[in-house]
Amino acid sequence: MDKFVKDKISQSINDRKQHHSQFLENCSTYNSFLELEKKAFEAGCLSRKHKELMALSISIVTKCEPCIEWHVQQACLAGASDKEIYETIDVAIEMGGGPAAAYSRFALNALDFHKEKK
Repeated sequence: MDKFVKDKISQSINDRKQHHSQFLENCSTYNSFLELEKKAFEAGCLSRKHKELMALSISIVTKCEPCIEWHVQQACLAGASDKEIYETIDVAIEMGGGPAAAYSRFALNALDFHKEKK
């Protein structure tokens, strides 16, 4: 993997961790967002894995690289296989066209990054 991409993903992860406590202390909506996230991703009729894959597809279509990285990681932690990630990318490309295909490359880089970290 390209050093620039690896550094970009690492920086995104570091930023998320570094600013988490700042958000908790200073933003009135952040705690509510974390509760919303917790409830949205807990298993119900859909498993957490399937919800993470849905979120990954949405993240690709909305072009949110930090979201893409997070949901790739969370999908993998929830047991998603590489093939499931690729099929999720297929859905994102169908829904988002060329821009989604371009942002899907970031999803593959994030997948490689998190597989290396294991």
